[in-house]
Amino acid sequence: MKNPSVPQADEWGRDPSVRAMRRVFAAMEAAQNDLIATLSIPPLDQRLRRWRERALAAFEASWARSARAAMDLSESEAGALYVHCLARIMSREGVEVPSEILPQSERIKRIVREVFP
Repeated sequence: MKNPSVPQADEWGRDPSVRAMRRVFAAMEAAQNDLIATLSIPPLDQRLRRWRERALAAFEASWARSARAAMDLSESEAGALYVHCLARIMSREGVEVPSEILPQSERIKRIVREVFP
């Protein structure tokens, strides 16, 4: 019987696909934090939760489209895709997001244009 007070090894952490997804989430978080800091938005701004939820839905749709088109995205490209989705959501709600602060990837921009016509 396992002792609940003793931390167990991360069984999932050995799975290569889980490790890859963790790197994707880390890239998304880092890109998001950079964008929010660059725009000087306080980390406790109440709008962030709504923006993040909507950006995640758009990211998932974008990710699915890219997968169907056999466009494998790297971890950094996934972060760039997410931050472009977040920037679009924020822009639609009146936040000025200069395009020059976003990752400059034509491939990512093309995917985003398909989700945000």
